[in-house]
Amino acid sequence: MSDSQSLVTIVIPSFNQGRYLPACVDHCLFQTYPNLEIIIVDGGSTDTTKEWLKTLRHEIASASMDPVQRLDENGEIVRQHIRTRPANRRIEIVTFAEDIGPTRTINEGLKRARGKYCTYVVGDDLPHPHMIEEMAAALERLAVDFVYSDMNIVDDDGRIIRQVRLPDYDFSVCLAEWYHLGVSRLYRTELHQQVGLMDESYSGANDYDHHLRFAMAGCRFYHLPRILYSVRWHGEERKTGQHSPDRYANLVAESKQCAMRARIYLERHSRTRSAGS
Repeated sequence: MSDSQSLVTIVIPSFNQGRYLPACVDHCLFQTYPNLEIIIVDGGSTDTTKEWLKTLRHEIASASMDPVQRLDENGEIVRQHIRTRPANRRIEIVTFAEDIGPTRTINEGLKRARGKYCTYVVGDDLPHPHMIEEMAAALERLAVDFVYSDMNIVDDDGRIIRQVRLPDYDFSVCLAEWYHLGVSRLYRTELHQQVGLMDESYSGANDYDHHLRFAMAGCRFYHLPRILYSVRWHGEERKTGQHSPDRYANLVAESKQCAMRARIYLERHSRTRSAGS
């Protein structure tokens, strides 16, 4: 692969995920795809996130090791000084003093995306090393606009709780029955020009609404049947983010709204096709 490949933007939205954010950023930095822009958006964290972000550029520039390379002809160990963080990444860090909410946090990154393709990775999740490489290849090779893959759900120790195998794309199955596109995706950034960014009136099912609008605008979806992402699950006793008790009910309610909109859309298009036949 070469840097002549299309630029891909990864947005990392984060709010009080200081414990997990460094691992998430590492998994984005160490993607096998070469031409990456990483935009980290802190939506008003009050934990250690801001302090760590202040050190990130220095960490990337200075992190190094001296591993053994060989044994010379005199029986002496020869070490080589190497940098341990990729240097060929475009990094942008955006921070806010106050909590701006989950959807605006994502939008602040998406509106800055300069890549031909983009995605967002929540600050406690872990994209697998070949995620961007495989999805970008599918977008380049196939006549599609949006690629999504299967994923693992892992606990705080990195153990796999379960694997999620998603269905091949069908509007009814993936959007009208329920949201079955998962969170491992890459799509053409130009879709933002067609349908806009996320609707900030949605705080839970923001991706459901956004991708439903993509579909209704004619977006071509493709399911890549590969495990390329790990979603973090913090356990029954410490549910966070969308699964915290005060937000999960809202997530379900907003998801129901999206499913009903998708069903209405299907019904109307079914009538239109029937009238035209």
